[in-house]
Amino acid sequence: MTQMYLFLGPTLPEFDGPADIRVLPPVVAGDLMRLPLRAGDVVGIVDGYFHQQLSVRHKEILALMDRGVRVLGSSSMGALRAAELDVFGMRGVGQVYEGYRDGRTDGDDEVALRHGPPESGYRAMSVPLVNMRATFAAAQRAGVCGRESADRIIEALRSVPYAQRTYRMLPSLADEAACSRQELAELEAFCVRNPVDAKRADALELIERMRRPGAEPDRRPGGEPVLGAGPEPVPREAINRTVHLVDWELAARGRPDTDPDMAPYPAPGDLDAHRVLQLFSAAYPAFLHEERLRWIAEECAELCGTSGAPDTAAAAALAHGGHRGVFEADGDLGFLDDWLTASERADGVAQERTRLFLARSFRIRPGVAWEEPLLDRLQHTPGFAHATAIARASHEVESERVRRDAAYSHALLPLEPIRQLLLGLWASTEQDADIHALDRGFVSLTEAAEAARPFYLLVHCGADLGELSDFSVKAPAVA
Repeated sequence: MTQMYLFLGPTLPEFDGPADIRVLPPVVAGDLMRLPLRAGDVVGIVDGYFHQQLSVRHKEILALMDRGVRVLGSSSMGALRAAELDVFGMRGVGQVYEGYRDGRTDGDDEVALRHGPPESGYRAMSVPLVNMRATFAAAQRAGVCGRESADRIIEALRSVPYAQRTYRMLPSLADEAACSRQELAELEAFCVRNPVDAKRADALELIERMRRPGAEPDRRPGGEPVLGAGPEPVPREAINRTVHLVDWELAARGRPDTDPDMAPYPAPGDLDAHRVLQLFSAAYPAFLHEERLRWIAEECAELCGTSGAPDTAAAAALAHGGHRGVFEADGDLGFLDDWLTASERADGVAQERTRLFLARSFRIRPGVAWEEPLLDRLQHTPGFAHATAIARASHEVESERVRRDAAYSHALLPLEPIRQLLLGLWASTEQDADIHALDRGFVSLTEAAEAARPFYLLVHCGADLGELSDFSVKAPAVA
């Protein structure tokens, strides 16, 4: 069944929508990545934040379309993104989109307005310039002002910050617009009585378009083309999953599909649960070593034409070190000492020391997020479920601290107590701490302590960490 999502706010604040469209707050960066979308689903973008938070990224929209999701935009942020991405398949709707597409409108600020919070119904405190343009056109048709005067007024308004643009301010533009105050006062009175809301009209058009089957032509019932049908998409290959896109997808993984309470910290997702395991699971170092050796063995099979069962991954990894010229089995292995703890350096078994070096030094190839395959293997284990619970509980603790003290931030927590907590949990000395950090995917104890700040209060107060080490995958129950 097709799922439809609509990002909407001050453009149409009173809209509660048909039951088949889920209405979400104005879109921000990362929101699209959190939606449980499949091929054939539909996303409509009307409103989006750009000042308070990061605006929705072009690459996020392209990634959705690459998965077969229909994305439409109108009115505000949606019109901007559609004008930029219509050649790649995003569908623009309405006059505002058309203005950007055809170059008649060129300022991002023309669709912006200052408004109140959602609980106020996004109460408008300024007027978008695109709506002013449409209202001035109506005033021209009514004989209230001429075309040249309207053009001069619009040009004067372009120099006014978007948050200060209102119809009431028109008489103050007499000098800049070379118009009399009387003419501007008459125009003000007309605009206040007869405002034209182009953004609203376009949003309603988009909602109607969202509910049409994807194959239906972009035409109204009478046969005339729909405004903003857009150009035919250019042929393109599957979207390149850049490092940044992968990072955004990982950051969204496991988070709620909407996160209305972003301040001060977003709700935790799978990466946060993984971070709990990295920091606090007694079993994680052995797990990470095993995975890294398996990756090396797979690389060897791919590049060197060798093969081996999973239980020979360590042997294959050792062989690959020789294939790649990292070391020679009978050569000088003194360089390994920098990768070993004091007790490991005293161990005379060269093969074990070399294995530890490989597991600690290996980095997955550039462009691949190393957390992604780990999450795929961990996410159905009891340990991961417990880590998720700890991440969520820590988020609640942090949020409560901020509610009680707005000046609080875990970024202000001193690092030394956190370092000491980790040293105790890792059973490590200061001398060997950075080596143990490598075993957990960090480059140093300091980096690990920085990562532990959001969880420190809960863990320091005695959170149960025992279940974090159960990485067994439970077979699904059979009825």
